[in-house]
Amino acid sequence: MRLFVDDTREFPKWGYECVRDADSAILLLSIIKFEHISLDYTLGTNCKNGLDILIWMKENNVFVPEINIHSNHIFGKERMRDFCKENFPNSIITTRTLPK
Repeated sequence: MRLFVDDTREFPKWGYECVRDADSAILLLSIIKFEHISLDYTLGTNCKNGLDILIWMKENNVFVPEINIHSNHIFGKERMRDFCKENFPNSIITTRTLPK
């Protein structure tokens, strides 16, 4: 199973469970074991963001073997990448930015 989290981008046509917000992502992560997750940083104004999802994963011992950060938000992408490298050393971390 693969999870795609983004508030504005078009969802992939196949192969992913797709959600628009952090709370929906956290709900799915709490009940489904994913092999891959692709995250945006910004998930709406005044909303939880992609880093909040990663922090929840760490606090709840949720391991995903492959984590991609597809955000255009330079600061957010860097924070997410650094958090992943520090807290998920056994995961493959990529930063493949997707067009909006």
